[in-house]
Amino acid sequence: EFLQALRTAQLQLDAEKTRNRELEGKNAVLEANKPKRSKKKNIPEELAAYEVEIKTLAKKYGVMVEMYFPTTEAISQPTPLPLPAFNTADRCASPLAEGECLVAELDSILPDHIKRVRPSNHFQDVFASAMQTGCSDIIHKLRNNADNIFGLPKSHFVTTCKRLKVPAVIEMLGMKDASKPTYTIWFPFLFKDMRVNMRKPFSNWKPLSQILKMALWGQTSLADGYVRRGGPITNGQRWQVSAVTPGCIAWAATLSMFLLSPDSEFPGNGTGTVSKIMYRSVFREYKQLLVIKWADPHIQAIVAEMNKFIFGGPGKDNKSGTSANMAEDLTAQIDAALAAMDAAGLTDDDNAEEDPPQPVLSAPGSPLTSDENFADDPCIPNSTVSEHTLSEATATTS
Repeated sequence: EFLQALRTAQLQLDAEKTRNRELEGKNAVLEANKPKRSKKKNIPEELAAYEVEIKTLAKKYGVMVEMYFPTTEAISQPTPLPLPAFNTADRCASPLAEGECLVAELDSILPDHIKRVRPSNHFQDVFASAMQTGCSDIIHKLRNNADNIFGLPKSHFVTTCKRLKVPAVIEMLGMKDASKPTYTIWFPFLFKDMRVNMRKPFSNWKPLSQILKMALWGQTSLADGYVRRGGPITNGQRWQVSAVTPGCIAWAATLSMFLLSPDSEFPGNGTGTVSKIMYRSVFREYKQLLVIKWADPHIQAIVAEMNKFIFGGPGKDNKSGTSANMAEDLTAQIDAALAAMDAAGLTDDDNAEEDPPQPVLSAPGSPLTSDENFADDPCIPNSTVSEHTLSEATATTS
């Protein structure tokens, strides 16, 4: 009886050990998946629990809506009522209207339980930090694939490359003298065939689409014959994105300037360390134009091409998922739209096919000045002319 009792006790002990190991394994899994709590003190438990969700929303916002986090003064304001139409030209009517639209646009992507904590300092810290981290991660991947986007050797895009000594880069940026670099916001790379024509902004849409496609679907999406199937969850799936926005087109255009510039790190403060380019103002200029001119036939033709290239259709090759006839039809539509835009924009005094670069310079750190050369262009609304400028790099470029 004693031996039998001993064996029974041993079996029970073994069973308990097995159960403990199973519980330890489950606890390890739960701990690994538990959202990391902020180490800051006095953070409400409810707010700390939302950090993972806030970071995901911040990365989406940083690509699809605004490249830079709004100022603390703007973001601390309550949601304006009635809600302003932030995707219309009305947002550019005044600084007050623009500030209200920034808040309304941010709130439009936040669920109610996150919207309630938006005014808190902790939300702003987490959100802004995640935006910067997300952008830096995408830029690192873009550098690894820049040869596909710009048609130049990959070595030209490593952080140590002296890009302003590369003739092709100088041409893309529209520089006349790389020894005294000046930058123009409407640089040749943004235009078809590198011909600056302000009646056709963003006409070189394919590289911008490649930048966005990689940001949304990953590095492999730029490969020839890519077909979106299974695999890890991508940003596009996580963010539930299905079409381009004024914000993301402006984001891609600004990043194309950054990747060509001598700057190695994307500036969180909005100004390039080496180039002194005011990236925050560059992005704002692009987005304002796109918002104001969104319904224009030329812009809508560009949007249609970008949507087809980036999103294609489920299970289809995004590059060739449509028939040749459909591609020809879309090309014809774009040509017609561009012709209509040209006809509307040309005057007796302005019939040149290519506009000369019009950089407007300011000393590093000084306020932006207006560009009178663009003020009469039919494609540039007056409300966006006030900041058509980049600064002049006076330091030695890298």
